[in-house]
Amino acid sequence: MKSSITILVMLMLFVSCKEESTTKIHKYYDLKIAITNQISVLDKRKPTFSKTVWSENVPETKNVKIEDWSKEFELFLQTDLNKPAYLNSYEINQSDSSIVYQLKKSENLPVKDIKILLKNNQLTAMEATIANQNYLYETDKHVKMTLADNAVNYYLIEGTQKLVFGDKKAFKIEAKLIK
Repeated sequence: MKSSITILVMLMLFVSCKEESTTKIHKYYDLKIAITNQISVLDKRKPTFSKTVWSENVPETKNVKIEDWSKEFELFLQTDLNKPAYLNSYEINQSDSSIVYQLKKSENLPVKDIKILLKNNQLTAMEATIANQNYLYETDKHVKMTLADNAVNYYLIEGTQKLVFGDKKAFKIEAKLIK
């Protein structure tokens, strides 16, 4: 009898526990979802890109099939503004075909600005600036992507990095869809 009461009490506690809502309020355009969707599309299609990587200002171009799009688009995913710490940190200039987010002068966050182009509420292009600075390093990155037929057909990742005891180094990756 005692064990059945214990089970009954535990069952009541379990049923009465309210599940915490995981709904997230999105004040800004959901680039994380848009880019994650593109990662899925590219993983399925396995397209070939002409990819040029500049190392010490010397370009090297290869035709490649990217194996890990999540890793390739890691910097694009960092442009997600729908984080609690970013709430109310950006000025918004919006029209039917574009959204521009500009970090407010009073804020100090890595994503400095984002420009999003839309057609029929679908992402057609985006570009963003991400910059970090602390006592060990300084980075400045610019990312850009364009889409055609709801799939990425071009992307650019470029920037500079300077370590406290080193020279500023530039990097650039540019890729164009071949097929």
